[in-house]
Amino acid sequence: MNRLTVWGGVFALLILQACDNGTPERMQTDNSVTDKVTFTSSIENNSASRAYDGKWEKNDRIGVFMLNNADGTPIESNVPYITSSGDGNFVGDGDFIRFPEEGTVVDFVACYPYKADLADGLSYSVDVSDQSSQKAIDLMVSNNLTGRDLTNQATGNNLQFTHVLSKLVLNLRSADNGSLQGLKVYVLGTKVRASVGLKDKKQTEPEGEAQDILMYTNDDCTQAEAVLVPQTIGGKLKLRLEINGKSKEVETGIEGGLVAGNKYIYSLTVSNTGGQIVTDPEAEYTRWFETPVITESQLAQYEYITHYTDTKYTGSNSSWGSVRNYSMLYDTDLKIAYWVAYPLCGYYLGDSGRTDAWDFDPSIPNGLQANLGKGFSGYDRGHQIPSGDRTGSRSMNTATFYYTNMTPQIGKGLNQTIWADLEGAVRGWSSGIDTLYVVTGAMPVTQTDKNITYVDDNSGRDVAVPKYYFKALARRISSTGSYQTIAFKMDQKRYSGNDYAQCALSVNELEEITGFTFFPNIDDQYKNSSELW
Repeated sequence: MNRLTVWGGVFALLILQACDNGTPERMQTDNSVTDKVTFTSSIENNSASRAYDGKWEKNDRIGVFMLNNADGTPIESNVPYITSSGDGNFVGDGDFIRFPEEGTVVDFVACYPYKADLADGLSYSVDVSDQSSQKAIDLMVSNNLTGRDLTNQATGNNLQFTHVLSKLVLNLRSADNGSLQGLKVYVLGTKVRASVGLKDKKQTEPEGEAQDILMYTNDDCTQAEAVLVPQTIGGKLKLRLEINGKSKEVETGIEGGLVAGNKYIYSLTVSNTGGQIVTDPEAEYTRWFETPVITESQLAQYEYITHYTDTKYTGSNSSWGSVRNYSMLYDTDLKIAYWVAYPLCGYYLGDSGRTDAWDFDPSIPNGLQANLGKGFSGYDRGHQIPSGDRTGSRSMNTATFYYTNMTPQIGKGLNQTIWADLEGAVRGWSSGIDTLYVVTGAMPVTQTDKNITYVDDNSGRDVAVPKYYFKALARRISSTGSYQTIAFKMDQKRYSGNDYAQCALSVNELEEITGFTFFPNIDDQYKNSSELW
């Protein structure tokens, strides 16, 4: 099973039992027997532990221990259970477990992946030096199910699995759209071996000398991943990239240590031209689920702006932090935002109406923005985050009329028609789900046309005219823990109709066109669809 994206969480396993028919405690092969312990599993959301693509793979196996609740001694040790069809229904793989007839109260401990030889019983030895089969080293443990016997097992026995190792995911992008084939990425100077107690999930100190670990890379070398032993690290975690005889060391933003159960996602832009490898690492900035990756060079060149609402998140006993409105990456030279990223849900939608409160963005000096009090000549003042997406309060809506959110956009045939219809569809898609994540953008150049066209603002300053607009959307499917994504791209032209479906493409395709990485926390497998929702 390819479990490159497995991390953090919850597998619920329900133990079922029927009557005792006097058969031996184990090694029962009679299909008529119904009193064996079997497991069914449910896979929770993406932020929790999950199997690849929200599903188990055929013949996945786990090891299950039954312990005496009174003294912790094993009654059954490392019994293999298998889901033969990959549907998450686990049965004994030859052997199976039954509750003791005398009514002994028991605890259950389980682990994945199954390892036939556990030399120290409930101690699991980990070695992550070989990353070629991550499912063979990605240890998950469950020890929550305690105090069970025949009198209460029928109510449901849920085993909650959590990861006890760390994981690093490196998103790689070519700076010039060239091939990264042959790229090797190493994690430098970490220890690779340790032991984990299955009863308490406690890990021993990492063992042996620190070494460099070759990360697993996908076929086109756009992603590298490594399962790592949690440990203290000096300074920042370092990587080494090798391609075509060239080598480059890079510091990540990970410092201090690798924490058990944590998944670290890091993005890196790589140029393989000339005599050396040139990299542009991901910058340090405040980010949310919908925020595209910002590199160090982009953060140095452009303004990263975040606006908040006038309300705070509240809990049962306290409140903390203002609720965000939207974020953007703004070019003060071209005076347009490359993208505006924001969440969309019922909280942001209401009956405040359109304020038409056109004004400068208070986050940056007026002189760095277009003066648009009277609009553009020949173009609409096209919102990137629409006014209609922020009607929960007047202050929310007012922030959508900042000039930083505007671009010169053709009105008839684009902003007032097909683009407006797409915006309405997006609001419709946000209903009935927790949150829809949206990134709207405008690009002044294309892959083949690097010439920038300008129009004057009200002060006679140049404002870049986008050559095309885009939207990238993502929403989580609660029933499976998977994600749906789709993207749209519209050229700066007059369309004859309102059929925005003709402009649909996948998020992966949009990433190739724009050079931005959207929804970096979502696996690439969820970014390939261009089907309308």
